[in-house]
Amino acid sequence: MPSGSPWMRYGSFLPALTVGVLSGCADRQLIRADDMGATQHRLEAQREGAAATTQTSVSSAAPAPAPGGYDWNAERQRETERHREHARQHEAAAEFLEHFENRECRDLTPSSRAACPLLGPVVRVDDVPGGIRATFVDAKRVPVAITEMRCHYAYARSRGFDEAIGCPLYVRGIEIRQAIDPKAIEIVAHDEKTARLIRARGRQQAVFVRQAAR
Repeated sequence: MPSGSPWMRYGSFLPALTVGVLSGCADRQLIRADDMGATQHRLEAQREGAAATTQTSVSSAAPAPAPGGYDWNAERQRETERHREHARQHEAAAEFLEHFENRECRDLTPSSRAACPLLGPVVRVDDVPGGIRATFVDAKRVPVAITEMRCHYAYARSRGFDEAIGCPLYVRGIEIRQAIDPKAIEIVAHDEKTARLIRARGRQQAVFVRQAAR
C-alpha cells in the first residue's frame, strides 16, 4: 500500500477521510467518512451502483442522436459515471472506517470493542485547552486505558457515532493522548463546542477515588 494512502496516515489525532465526487460540470460534492457509519456507506454504494446500472440500460436502449441534435445519450453516460464514482467513494469510506477500527483495536478481542471503557480510576480531572486532563491513580493503567479508549472511539466512529451503541464521551473529532504526566490522559478537540462536551461528559464518566493519605 503506498505511503500516501489514507490508510497509512494514522496519528494520535484520529484522521478524517474526505473524498471528492463529481456532481456536475463545475461543482464537487464532498463525502466525509464521518458523515455516516461503514454500513451506511456500503448501502449508499449499493444504491449508487444500482442507479448506474439503470442509467446504463437506458443509454443502451436509446436511439442514436440525429445529426446536429443534442446527444442525450452522452449526458446519460456522464450521469452513469457520476453514480459509479459516488459508489466507489462510499466504498472507500467504508473500507477506511473498518480498517481504522481494526488497527485501533488490534490488541483487543472483537467482543470487547463495544464495551464502554472506564475513565479511571482517577484522582482528579482538570480543564486544559480543548478538553480535560484525567490523572490516574496508577501510571500503569494509563497505556491500557488509552488503548481501550482509542479502540472504542474507532468502534463508535465506524458506526456513525450511534448514541445507542457508543459511550456518551465518544463523539466526533476527539483526540485521546498521553499527557506529559505519565499518570495522566488528555482528551481534547479542536473546537470549543466539542471541548465543552468533553469536559461535561468526561467528569460524568470518570471513576474518582481518594488518594491514600501519606
